[in-house]
Amino acid sequence: MQLTALEPVEHKTIGLLLLGGIHHILHLIPIAAELEKNQQFSVIIFVTSAEEYDVCDKVLQALGSTRTRIELLKIGSIAKRISPKLGILFRHLKIWKNLDALIVAERTSTMLRHVSKRLPTFIHIPHGAGDRAKSYDKRIRHFDHVLVAGVKDKRRMIERGLAQEDNCHVTGYIKPHAVKRMFPAAPKIFDNNQRTVLYNPHFDEALSSWTKFGRELLSAFAEHGDMNFIFAPHIRLFKTKSMAERKEIEAFSKFENIHIDLGSERSTDMSYTRAANIYIGDVSSQVYEFLSEPKPCIFLDEARTDWQNNPDYAHWGYGPVCNTVEDIMVALDKVEATLSDYAKAQIDGCLAAKGEPDWDPIKRAADAVTAIITTA
Repeated sequence: MQLTALEPVEHKTIGLLLLGGIHHILHLIPIAAELEKNQQFSVIIFVTSAEEYDVCDKVLQALGSTRTRIELLKIGSIAKRISPKLGILFRHLKIWKNLDALIVAERTSTMLRHVSKRLPTFIHIPHGAGDRAKSYDKRIRHFDHVLVAGVKDKRRMIERGLAQEDNCHVTGYIKPHAVKRMFPAAPKIFDNNQRTVLYNPHFDEALSSWTKFGRELLSAFAEHGDMNFIFAPHIRLFKTKSMAERKEIEAFSKFENIHIDLGSERSTDMSYTRAANIYIGDVSSQVYEFLSEPKPCIFLDEARTDWQNNPDYAHWGYGPVCNTVEDIMVALDKVEATLSDYAKAQIDGCLAAKGEPDWDPIKRAADAVTAIITTA
């Protein structure tokens, strides 16, 4: 429905709720700066920590936001001990009911469907563009609309009955576009011109390469000073590790060619995927953030998985899959020379996962939200 100049426009309030940590921010918050350009919209970001507040504020300022508000939500002491996320959701139920749309990047918030029938339009933006099965969580079916990065996710969600053709919208991958707008120049981590390798293991112990390969890989690069090595795992991998474990790994930073980041803001803002020339990983969606263009990738497989033709491991077609650290070091010697063997798979895979390179995903996502809530 197209509005005419004579028709009154109803004011709408849009809420964006952060419930999963700072690594969700760049997947979600950039659209606030675009939505606020519509004077009929009030946009509010709800956060649960001072750290989230500060990071959101920096993102909004970098993207030129002037009207979006940030509110720090409180939680009772008992709820904080039992379930902080559910405490936030249920304690502030009145806030959610007074919104016209609630946009989230995680799925715990679908619990609201079980406690109230009077919810606003409920919109999900997944935090990543990866292939693993967990990306297609059954809880996604509880959202009114889903905004996905590429046609791959739309197809797989429809196949699994999580969304339908008319409520799943392909907008492009928001995070890389926002980062390039905020920080046009790629960061430089080392003061040399050596090749820089990023190792980015996932946090899920059932899928992560860290437990079997991590320490051995760090030791191997400590002996190869002719290559730079960034160890920047998923922000959740070391979140529950002991201080002793963290110190053991951080000790590798004494080597001039090794940079360790066990979970700072830089491990979430693409600093390392942009600084690296070669990617080593397992199932993390950060491989799609690394592949702004065809580049060398190596994947680690502890279990010798039967991964070919399995869509959960589609990205393993973007480079050699290794079963030992020795195999990795051998692969590194020829990974640039063999890139042409994987370039087409990378280009086709990224197009399906992230959308067209010339899209503006922030605007496309904001336009989709606008259409959803103005025609509801």
